[in-house]
Amino acid sequence: MIKRLICLIALLILAACGSDPQAVGELPTVAQLPTATDTPLPSPTPIASWTPTESETPTPTALLTETATVTPSATITDTPSPTPTDTPTLTPEPRAVNSLLELAMQATVLPQQVIAAPTQPFDDSGLPTVVGPVSCPFPPPGGFNPIFNSDPNLIQQIGCPQGDPPTGLNAEAAWQEFEGGFMLWLQGPVYVLYNGGRFRRFEDTYDPETDPPSGGETPPTGRLEPVRGFGKVWRENPNVRQGLGWAYSGESGLQAVYQPFDRGLMLALPQRTQIIIIAAEEASGASGSWRSLVGSY
Repeated sequence: MIKRLICLIALLILAACGSDPQAVGELPTVAQLPTATDTPLPSPTPIASWTPTESETPTPTALLTETATVTPSATITDTPSPTPTDTPTLTPEPRAVNSLLELAMQATVLPQQVIAAPTQPFDDSGLPTVVGPVSCPFPPPGGFNPIFNSDPNLIQQIGCPQGDPPTGLNAEAAWQEFEGGFMLWLQGPVYVLYNGGRFRRFEDTYDPETDPPSGGETPPTGRLEPVRGFGKVWRENPNVRQGLGWAYSGESGLQAVYQPFDRGLMLALPQRTQIIIIAAEEASGASGSWRSLVGSY
């Protein structure tokens, strides 16, 4: 650079020597040329561009404020507190009592006492008649007498005992227990005694020479299909099968003592210490109500 300045000055001097004397006065303007040379060396000052990193630092602070939103977790501690207060109110005592009652009911051999609804007496035409208080000429025999006298409704339900005087009759009987009641064979007719206190009577038409002993049914576990006379009534009458269900055990033979009445009968089963009262609601005696009492003839 210095050499170039020297050459420029020399050229200017030579030019001045060959030009007019008046032009010499303009030389000072050329001397200002060095001012036009900007010193580019200080240009490295833009190194200060590292300072913008400080402006970027505030941005991470927003992330810290978002983490503070975790505070609602305190509400979780309140929810489980009310639930434990309800659990102490549950007591297992009713369940234990109920289970004992169920076991007691299953253990009973005799059916529950069923109170028959009062029925109107009827005449030979089968039409009900209205009668006032009546008395029988003879009381029922044996153990039937105290039961008959203790219930004034019985005379309206079954009438008076038949016979002059009435005497208890011995008979062969068969008994079988079902899910929905019992079946009773009394030396001829078959009585279907439902648990609800109703009964149906069927004639025993079973013939071992022509009728099969069973229908080949497949009962559920712990149940039996009735056979012979009971099985025939059970299979041929859908209402009986539906009302009784399957048998709990096989039929058993019994000795019975019974007393016919005007509209029913009283039956004693000594082996079961049980007295059954059957009250018919029609002249044919094919249906009506029944109940069972603990007693003997």
